[in-house]
Amino acid sequence: MYVIGISSGIKHGHHDGAAVLLRDGELIAAAEEERFTLAKHARGELPRGAISFCLKQAGITMQDVDWICSPLKTYANYRERLTDYFKYQFGHSPKIELYDHHLCHAASSFFGSGLPEATVICFDFSGDSSSGMVAHAKGNEFRELTRFGRHNSLGLYYGMLTQYLGYQMTNDEYKVMGLSSYGRPRYLEQFGTILRPDGISYELDRALDKRVRDAEIYTSDFSTRQERIFTEKLEDLLGPRRQRGQALDQRFTDIAASGQKQLEIVATHVTRAAIAASGCNDVCLAGGVALNCKMNMEIAAEPSVGKLYVPPVPHDAGVALGAAMLKCADAGHKIASLDHAYWGPEYSNDFIRDTLDKIGARYEVVEDPATRCVSDLVEQKTVGWFQGRMEYGPRALGNRSIIADPRSAGMKDRINVSIKYREEFRPFCPSVLIERQDDYFEDTFDAPFMVVTFPVKEAVKDKIPAVVHVDGTARIQSVHPKTNPLYSRLIGEFAKASSVPMLINTSLNINEQPMVNSPLEALHTYFCSGLDVLFLGPYRLSKIGLT
Repeated sequence: MYVIGISSGIKHGHHDGAAVLLRDGELIAAAEEERFTLAKHARGELPRGAISFCLKQAGITMQDVDWICSPLKTYANYRERLTDYFKYQFGHSPKIELYDHHLCHAASSFFGSGLPEATVICFDFSGDSSSGMVAHAKGNEFRELTRFGRHNSLGLYYGMLTQYLGYQMTNDEYKVMGLSSYGRPRYLEQFGTILRPDGISYELDRALDKRVRDAEIYTSDFSTRQERIFTEKLEDLLGPRRQRGQALDQRFTDIAASGQKQLEIVATHVTRAAIAASGCNDVCLAGGVALNCKMNMEIAAEPSVGKLYVPPVPHDAGVALGAAMLKCADAGHKIASLDHAYWGPEYSNDFIRDTLDKIGARYEVVEDPATRCVSDLVEQKTVGWFQGRMEYGPRALGNRSIIADPRSAGMKDRINVSIKYREEFRPFCPSVLIERQDDYFEDTFDAPFMVVTFPVKEAVKDKIPAVVHVDGTARIQSVHPKTNPLYSRLIGEFAKASSVPMLINTSLNINEQPMVNSPLEALHTYFCSGLDVLFLGPYRLSKIGLT
């Protein structure tokens, strides 16, 4: 049985379109639509490019697909509109199955975890008329314990904070998270009136939501991203908001710290209450708020939590996976756990070489990219690393990455300023060999998807300054030889040359652009940034020393 799961939709508020293909419960292909349209988050678009890739990867046509599965179960006439869409775009529509948005989130995390039983918590912005849920999952059953109302939303809360600080909601929340580590939670009392724990739930002050106060104006599902979503009450509590482009002062930094801290307080409270209600201390997180790696660290450290699993796609791109998993589970198929994220397109060496020749690029062929790359890294060069299948999810995990030496204190600023073109306070993450991560980080567990931060051990902070955030933590990627043998070997060879078993790893893209998919996009990023070297499969490009 072939099942395609999709995310996003046809309205402005829909975003993070993706498509996945499962065959009898086994994942065959998955990719996000933004990598094909080159428009970040692919807002308001059904994932035609990602669907086409999935069909090509499996060597099938739409006529071979048994089911199309999607969230948006509560949307009027959505089944009929999807049927018409597939007939128009692909000449045929399989049967359509619609599921609840947050059940899809929950399924993507629980089935992906491989756990036999878990407390599943979804913290999101909005979907199918609610903002998240808590469930006890066991086998193929999800017993809902509570559901968070549409306006009682942690995603909305953090979106308001993001807008207040002069950034773009549903896009720049990670900037606020990074900024928060530079401040002190001096405004925690004020945030305690904005967002309060409440049993297995929480309460967000509805008087802050402009859509609630002005309901006669905001009659659609979402206000547009260009409009303010918070009322004047937020400025009454915290003072004047930051205008876009205005200099960041300590007040704004402390507000970011306070808002982040209150999120952590509420999320850990809900987690404790959820475990008490379910009787299971292993936790799976999902929903867009689960991209907040500082919150995830606090949840992992909560004494009542056993194992913690966060998938590589906790945001809305993940509901495509969850919807397809639900259908396969309903059909009696065993769902394989998700131990890596390399499910996107891959390009042959011949294809890469043809692309290089078409643009007249000068390059060399290297017998062993890993060994050659180590020489560049120890010479303090910044490297674009393009290998294998593209990652599914927002994090580069060693196949579409920018990598560098973490021992260089100035490397973070260099990459931020001359390659990524982004704010100087933004941190970079380490890819670290799984067997060596305990030597450098505290309280670790297997974290292959770069979605949880861990404290860096005091004794080694000065050895890896480029990946230690100002708060003394790092968001790590546990690298396994089984799931990415080339990247694991590269880090191992670097460890032999440097005595450090990790690399700086950030996505191969320029700020505000999607992570690259194809060789041509990698070349565009390389030539339009300060990257020193680019490895495309076995081909090496350098801006110096190659004639």
